[in-house]
Amino acid sequence: SSTKSMSNTPPRRMAKAAIAQLCSTNNKFQNLINIAKCAGFAKRENASMLFLPECFGYMGDNAADTVKQAEDPLDCVISGDEGNNRVVAELPSSSSLLSSSIRDMLASTILSYSSGKRSVITKEDEEDSNDNADQNNIKDSPSLLEGLRTIARESGLWISGGGMHVSGAPPAAALAPPKEGGSSSSSDSTTQHHRVYNTHVIIDSTGNLKCFYRKAHLFDVSIPGKVHLKESATTAAGEELVVCDSPVGKLGLTTCYDVRFPEMYVELVQRGGAEILLVPSAFTVPTGSAHWQTLLRARAIENQCYVLAAAQFGRHNARRESYGHSLAIDPWGDILADAGGYDGPGTTGCNAKEWNEKMLPSSSRTPSIVTCNID
Repeated sequence: SSTKSMSNTPPRRMAKAAIAQLCSTNNKFQNLINIAKCAGFAKRENASMLFLPECFGYMGDNAADTVKQAEDPLDCVISGDEGNNRVVAELPSSSSLLSSSIRDMLASTILSYSSGKRSVITKEDEEDSNDNADQNNIKDSPSLLEGLRTIARESGLWISGGGMHVSGAPPAAALAPPKEGGSSSSSDSTTQHHRVYNTHVIIDSTGNLKCFYRKAHLFDVSIPGKVHLKESATTAAGEELVVCDSPVGKLGLTTCYDVRFPEMYVELVQRGGAEILLVPSAFTVPTGSAHWQTLLRARAIENQCYVLAAAQFGRHNARRESYGHSLAIDPWGDILADAGGYDGPGTTGCNAKEWNEKMLPSSSRTPSIVTCNID
């Protein structure tokens, strides 16, 4: 695989990163509102960049829904010149625009949650947010990319969108059952299955798409009685590694299951110059309980890099539950911040402050953020 290095950012000083924890569903509008809340938290904490987990904008009930709800292809023109390694990503003209009402709601949510009046999500907040989602039941699902660009512009934050499903991947051929009463010819013995790319995007504070990475290692796992997922059935693997400058440092982009392939991270650091390794994820409860923290600390220690891992947490639907524990880890392997999750509370974060009887139980602390300084 090749490594793309995307550098066009002024020299970095001490910066604060905000790592989100979400419980995304199949309601794109509500998911964007929750991201706007996290952006408000991050702005209030004086963070420079917000990091979101895999599937930040849509967690479908099944694979067919995921393919159907995929974003438009990112047919971007990425160019650079040898003088300053400048890279420009131009969005396709066919990208859907958000309605003015959704843009206004995202902006007002950021303002409300950045004002200092809110440190946590209350039960009343959750009820109001659900009412808004019902009242704004958009017939055409809002564009997640346009939603992120709006949130970035309104908050002044860079954003790592840790994984959204984007159409445009080549279809996969699969054997079709033979026709009754005879054999099938080679031309009609296969069917074409639509696939998507699991795409990690970086948006700057003016809403520009800086780069994108397509998840290379796909999650196919079957644990009897616990979990059965086959990402490769509907997702095509990416082939390029991506490194991108940002206000917090040079980012090495990966997604979730990539974390089990250490050689990928060595290449991001040794060849790409990555200083901060991103592992946005939606780990299952069984695999998260067994390996999440161990794998992330190992990647930090062996590469002497920061690791920022935004996570999904909680029950998304009847079939899917995520482990949680959004983490920030330093190059020594020490955990700087932990948002908590399935098997216990974390350390710090906006939703861990000023907790009282009026607040949601700790198992429902989403959306939330944890923060850490990057030096």
